[in-house]
Amino acid sequence: MESEEEPHPVFTVDPEEWMQYVYKEVIATLEDGTQHRGWVYTIDPVTQNIILVEFPNADHPCMEFLMGHAVKGLIVTNDNTELHKSQLDQLFIPTEMVHLSPEEVRQRQKKLLLWLKKNRLPVELTIDECISISDALFIEAPYGVDNCRSTNEIILGRIQGLIKNMPEDVDGW
Repeated sequence: MESEEEPHPVFTVDPEEWMQYVYKEVIATLEDGTQHRGWVYTIDPVTQNIILVEFPNADHPCMEFLMGHAVKGLIVTNDNTELHKSQLDQLFIPTEMVHLSPEEVRQRQKKLLLWLKKNRLPVELTIDECISISDALFIEAPYGVDNCRSTNEIILGRIQGLIKNMPEDVDGW
């Protein structure tokens, strides 16, 4: 006799249902009866973990990570998604990126593109403004050493080394 297990919620709950809570203020009730209030930053559709953010003062937001299996219910208390959207979106942006103007980011991009081309690398700019080297490595804004993505550790290390050794005056090099 085979017992049928319930399918995992990732197969039964549409991610769009979870998206309706993002950027809204909610009260989450847990299995033990405790309630947590905050603005939803994100919900993982697989684990159903929720990141709630409170803004007690402007400089130091407080985050709570609620485990999906413990959440019994969510009630939206404020559905004004624009109220804290920009603050929530800024939470995980590197601090160097926050302090750069769009013009400074473009200048860094141009400088790095020129440096990589001078080193005879096949670089191109993708639609989303990433620098791509033969689709093997991508460099995202703000175009620093820590903004490189690659599955090939050898390529990653070599390109990061090139970026570290990039002179201030690439044009004159």
